[in-house]
Amino acid sequence: FPRVGLRGERPTDPCLNSSSRQAPGLGAAMGGAQSGGADVGGFRVFKVNAGSPAAEAGLEVFFDFIIEINGTPMDADQATFAQKIIEAANTRAKMTVFNIRTQVTRDVFINPRKWGGAGLLGAVVRYDSLSNVDNQGIRVLEVFENSPAEEAGLAPLKDFLLGTAEVMFRDLDELAEIVTLCQDKQIQLFVYNSDTEAIREVNITPRHGWGGEGVLGADIRTGMLHRIPAPRRPFHFASATGYPTPTQAQAQAAVPAAVAAVASRAPTAASAYLAALQGGAPSADEEDGGEGGGCDG
Repeated sequence: FPRVGLRGERPTDPCLNSSSRQAPGLGAAMGGAQSGGADVGGFRVFKVNAGSPAAEAGLEVFFDFIIEINGTPMDADQATFAQKIIEAANTRAKMTVFNIRTQVTRDVFINPRKWGGAGLLGAVVRYDSLSNVDNQGIRVLEVFENSPAEEAGLAPLKDFLLGTAEVMFRDLDELAEIVTLCQDKQIQLFVYNSDTEAIREVNITPRHGWGGEGVLGADIRTGMLHRIPAPRRPFHFASATGYPTPTQAQAQAAVPAAVAAVASRAPTAASAYLAALQGGAPSADEEDGGEGGGCDG
């Protein structure tokens, strides 16, 4: 399988909005494990193509981790994921998916098939660890006038930069690397808005000479004080197939106390998922914290 945009590796061309490379027959560009040891993890959704089985099933970019397929737990072995998708072709398969935004584990029903695009899923997925995902995403605090960030429509205090179809932003260094590589070239970013609680794709062209400092023209921050907030309203994961999606009550029952946790004291994603499997809430010892840094991009 192609190894694309893994942590510590440089994407082939992060500046172009070209189609992602595909794993044979899956429509899912896949990279190797980004973590070692016994970390809890799953296949993280990096991109979902419009009109694909993945889009119909309501898989959510950045936040969704595929933990099981038809009862088989996923690990860092890409061959296991590929084999289960191929076996499920043209059938109604069940994925167990953990969402780090809602801290909820849900069943997702999907029909892998030829759908008019590449592969059977129409999604980009890579194995990733659930450790430290709570601090991922970069918050936009201020957008300067006439800057590339303003031209791209970034909203101060509400928008969070999540990543690209090649790499999710774990820290400011990863964003800085992409921006440095792509000066004067267009980048397509996934951006989460805490007001609408939705993800959108944003095109931005980092450049000097716009009349201010930096190449983005935005004040951005990471860390505990700038985490993506917990959901404020009832949520229903989208599905266009008629397959069942969890109600709020069902989702809350799946992970007791996790959804109700306030952002400043939210449990780690890994401990929340383990708590869901064990039927309890994570202990205070498993909670994380710490301040974060920032920069003017």
